[in-house]
Amino acid sequence: MSQQLEHLDEIAQEAWNGEYDRVDTLSTGERLYVAVASGRMREICPNDSIAYAVDRIGPEWMAHMLEVWRAAQQPKL
Repeated sequence: MSQQLEHLDEIAQEAWNGEYDRVDTLSTGERLYVAVASGRMREICPNDSIAYAVDRIGPEWMAHMLEVWRAAQQPKL
């Protein structure tokens, strides 16, 4: 696993817990990855669709996300 994706997974875990401090410094693609992985699309990228996010994230990052986050439950509001 790349260090970049490990870093994004850490930020996604924080976002899952409702902590968004580190999201603002991310690129658009990184932010979309964190939003989808954490289940916080509405909070992090409210103007983007999930379809757009999946396309922008790309197949390699999506494969990683599915492997790491598949068993994760959606965060509670």
